[in-house]
Amino acid sequence: MPAVLSGALVALFVGSLTNTIVGIALPTIAGELGGQDQVPWVASAALLTMTVSTPLWGKAADRRGPRPLLLAALGVFVAGSVLAGCAPDMGTLIAGRAVQGAAAGGMLALTNTLIAGLVPARERGRYTGWFGVSFGVASVAGPLIGGLLVGMPGLGWRWCFLGVVPVALLAAALVRLAPHRAPAEPRGTVDLPGGTLFAAAATGLVVLLSAGGRAWPWASWPTVAFGLGVVALTVLAVLHERRASDPILPPRLFRTRTFTVACATGFLLGAVMFGGIIYLPQYLQVVRGHDATTAGLLMLPQIGTMIIASTLSGYLIARTGRWKAFPVAGCALLTAGMVMLSPLAPDTASWWLAAGMAVLGAGTGMTQQVLVLIAQNSVGPGDLGVASSAATFTRTLGGAVGVAAFGAVITTRLHSDLPSALAGSGLAGDDVRSLLGTPERIAELPPALAEAVRVAYTSGLGSVFVLAIPLALAALAAVLLLRETPLGTR
Repeated sequence: MPAVLSGALVALFVGSLTNTIVGIALPTIAGELGGQDQVPWVASAALLTMTVSTPLWGKAADRRGPRPLLLAALGVFVAGSVLAGCAPDMGTLIAGRAVQGAAAGGMLALTNTLIAGLVPARERGRYTGWFGVSFGVASVAGPLIGGLLVGMPGLGWRWCFLGVVPVALLAAALVRLAPHRAPAEPRGTVDLPGGTLFAAAATGLVVLLSAGGRAWPWASWPTVAFGLGVVALTVLAVLHERRASDPILPPRLFRTRTFTVACATGFLLGAVMFGGIIYLPQYLQVVRGHDATTAGLLMLPQIGTMIIASTLSGYLIARTGRWKAFPVAGCALLTAGMVMLSPLAPDTASWWLAAGMAVLGAGTGMTQQVLVLIAQNSVGPGDLGVASSAATFTRTLGGAVGVAAFGAVITTRLHSDLPSALAGSGLAGDDVRSLLGTPERIAELPPALAEAVRVAYTSGLGSVFVLAIPLALAALAAVLLLRETPLGTR
């Protein structure tokens, strides 16, 4: 069992790392491969395919067993990583990233499913604590590792993709040691129409959120048309799933209040959590002027408390069998962290910033993996895969919505505050978003414009934290409504 757990943790780590390690390398990639206008899709392609594929992997695991599906996901991940790492142009790189994301969606969901099939829910809390550690370390350490690889002589940005290949192969070797437990009961035919409709709806939503405000304005007919198309696909998917013999995401699961609330809370927390993970490192670089490596090190208060809270909560859940206090306390801490960071300014005291990040990390560690455990405990053994994937999917989708919405808030603030500063500096032809470059790029700007960029970005980020407060409060209200059910011992 220790070897299997190690394999699952390594798989979860490398699947989570693929989203965070690449951000710091994007300027270097654009400089070498060209295609500056395609750079956002290097990150968005993986997020898109990860979101779409997660429930499909979970359903396949319920039909075939989690071990072979997790091994398949690791194999696909290796192929996508090699394709991205050897890419001769931007199009090939984006294709490799899309393959990586599709595999990572399975790795994130199936690691939980694999352990859920081997360990009773009562004991699973200890393992979900370690999963929270793995996910948290990958989320926060990605920029640090990416910065080291990009700046290290003899390596470079390609090793952000090639470097994970041996790690994924190690995870596969360990996962192979797990027993194969395929479901005994017969299943209906594969629900290809439902999977297609569901994937199309999720794809449309992520593309809308990623391209809105960039490829076309939010208040425009393409946005409205795209949005209506997403709504229509979602309605068709729901109607079809209600009639399918073996649906991809069974509607009957959502009749269980505990399962529904766990997924809804995961969506809200995904938006809050990813907002902090994505934009705080940018604040440290854009406003404070730190390089990528230093910014990653300054995130240690968040990663440290996340590790401690996740490990401790998992241990206490396994020891006592009680779980409700942890997501309640976690949501309260996330709310407090957002309140602490909402008055952020360019000269905010370093100790206050570190304290706010530490509170956010503790709240995340006490919440995210416990919600997966709650979703698993609310369904039968035959639905463990789809329950795990649903909890992961809603968290990922919430993160995509949060990153897109919060990014739009920051961009709107920049567009309202910077044009006059641009005109006064003689750089009025520059795009506002192009000013959010590396610390070196900002240092090269005229002093007045550089200061205007820092102030405008900080104001936008402060607005993001203010908007995140009601989301965290809504998550807190949701988990307070949960009835604490006993954790299974079989």
